[in-house]
Amino acid sequence: MNAHLKREWYLIVLIVMTLVAIFLHPWLLTSSHVIDPHDDHTRRIYDDTLNGGKSKVRWVDQSKDQWECLVKKGFEYPYCGHELYVNSSFIEGVDLSTYKSMRLWLRYEGPTQKIRVFLRNYDPEYSKSDDLESTKYNSIEFEGELLSSKGYLELSFDDFSVSEWWLQKNAIPLRHSHSDFKNIVIIEIQTGSDFQYGNHVFHLDKIEFKRQFISTEKWYLAIVVAWLLLAILLLLYRIFYLKDHTDSIHSKEDECLVSLEYLSRADSPQKIYDLLTGIFNREGVEETLVDALNAWQIEAEYFSLMLFDIDHFYKVNSQSGRAVGDKVLVELTTLVSENIEGDDYFARWGGAEFLIISRDAHLAATVTLAEKLRLLIERNIFSEGVRVTASFGVAEIEPEENLDGLFGRVDDALFKAKRAGRNQVLTGD
Repeated sequence: MNAHLKREWYLIVLIVMTLVAIFLHPWLLTSSHVIDPHDDHTRRIYDDTLNGGKSKVRWVDQSKDQWECLVKKGFEYPYCGHELYVNSSFIEGVDLSTYKSMRLWLRYEGPTQKIRVFLRNYDPEYSKSDDLESTKYNSIEFEGELLSSKGYLELSFDDFSVSEWWLQKNAIPLRHSHSDFKNIVIIEIQTGSDFQYGNHVFHLDKIEFKRQFISTEKWYLAIVVAWLLLAILLLLYRIFYLKDHTDSIHSKEDECLVSLEYLSRADSPQKIYDLLTGIFNREGVEETLVDALNAWQIEAEYFSLMLFDIDHFYKVNSQSGRAVGDKVLVELTTLVSENIEGDDYFARWGGAEFLIISRDAHLAATVTLAEKLRLLIERNIFSEGVRVTASFGVAEIEPEENLDGLFGRVDDALFKAKRAGRNQVLTGD
């Protein structure tokens, strides 16, 4: 996989990760704290009889945290309620200051339209260890009909406020008059302010507190900042890369000039062709190599090499004679020449070793061509009934790579193909 394709894959992965971060952030960034009233929590039900009222409360099923309250006339503000102690200690509760909402799994049957919830906070600044009512009453009141829509009701901590009667009774200073959830010791559920007389039945299943580690706004901001930083890094990389790339092009241009000068001093055209096969020899293909490298550097064309060697060719010469061996080389050259593209350059690299330059073909296409040639050679019957196979090494040039590096990888691939059993095509890493 070349560097350009790798960068495209990295970009796709980053886009997928961003989409996951956007659409799954409610699950990725949240956690919860669940309070099950049946887990050995102390619970107490109460009514207004201590204030001279006539309301009566009783457990319907204490094990299931179900209670019933009969609200009667007799007190100016009739009520009944339920208290759940978070811990065994009245002083040490649970810190809910980082939580944003609570889900109340509460079932209700009765005439009331309002239900109250208190989250009572203990703080030695204003609370007394021997006075339960000195805990701060963070309160909220909601319509009872809301409980039946989802099976639970979600209450935002932002909607809680401190009860006015508690502020006045305890003469609370302004600095402590706001809601506080740092040490919640009691969770209380009470009939509402509409004072509906009659029978009220409550059934508490559980309470869940929800929090988000990072706000949605900050999360989206972090994603935007991350992409901006990535864009800046890519821009800096491109600036330095283009500088090095330009320097490399100038260097390759100098190499081209030197190579062309060398070729121009050749004594005769015959020096660039192989006398036996008629195709380019090693010297003749140098100009093509330089041109291909230059085109790749300047025009970003593909540039691949294929190097192949006839397997155990010395046996053909020793068993059938050198004349037959020369015929096999000529016939193989013709076979390959007839099955390559017009843009491909074919040369005898030395002995029974041949080179094909694919100036406008990427690695996969060159491998396909090599496999085609391998099968043609394997299936062909040459002079005197001789049959041969060939091993192939293929590589595509990589960014910042020179000819020495490319030939090194091609030659290494050919060597590995021979060691792996010959008659096969391998690519250079």
